[in-house]
Amino acid sequence: MKDKIQKVIDNYNLSKQEYLNSINNEKTFKEKMKKRIPNLLTKSRILAPFLIAPAAILGNFTIAAIIAGLFGLTDAFDGHLARKWNATSEYGRLLDTISDKMFALGLILPFLFTNPLIILPSMLLEIVIGSVNVKSKVKQNNPHSTLLGKIKTNFLYISLTLLYLFKCLNLSITNLIPLIGITNIFQGATALQYHIIDKKQDQNKIKKEETTVKEEKQEVKTEELSQTQKDIIAYKNIKESLLSKEEEAKRLNLTKKH
Repeated sequence: MKDKIQKVIDNYNLSKQEYLNSINNEKTFKEKMKKRIPNLLTKSRILAPFLIAPAAILGNFTIAAIIAGLFGLTDAFDGHLARKWNATSEYGRLLDTISDKMFALGLILPFLFTNPLIILPSMLLEIVIGSVNVKSKVKQNNPHSTLLGKIKTNFLYISLTLLYLFKCLNLSITNLIPLIGITNIFQGATALQYHIIDKKQDQNKIKKEETTVKEEKQEVKTEELSQTQKDIIAYKNIKESLLSKEEEAKRLNLTKKH
């Protein structure tokens, strides 16, 4: 397991180095910034919880909501700009996944102090989804977002946004329980789907390995067969050579008698 985790870290560092190299290969400052800006926006969401959580815990939900809204906009723009400027990269995709999880958990955290029973399932399910993806990555599988996962994320952000809005307006957040319940269902379904995808990738790897083993065995058999054929041919050549020598010896004997 330690080796697998180290391999994930190495792959992350490799993707980061490839991203930095792509920036260095750009000739103008403008093109370099086009490569950097989408990932800078993505990274900013990692900082969001350190600003949102203290404000919300101190009761300043209006400030927390404004900060969350500003950082939330980065999620809409980073991917769009990366595609528009042809700045997509494996490093950016990994960074986006990490940032989204930290941002979501940062939004959820303050409500663990004020409304734990309502928000705890959302937090636990997000942790489960993240764990499935991390486990899949450690096994060298290819965890990726799905349509269901994107729907889940939209419901989660809508629910959290309304939670902050209701807190700002001093409205009862119990009215949001049905929406949060639906979000939890999507979260559970997403976790299950990602688990199924991970298992299918495991099965495909096993099948691929079995196919490789069969092909290797077939190659060995072919080589063994070829060697057997070579041995048979060599035996026939030796036999023919011996027979020809016997015939020649007989002719010599007959010649001497005469």
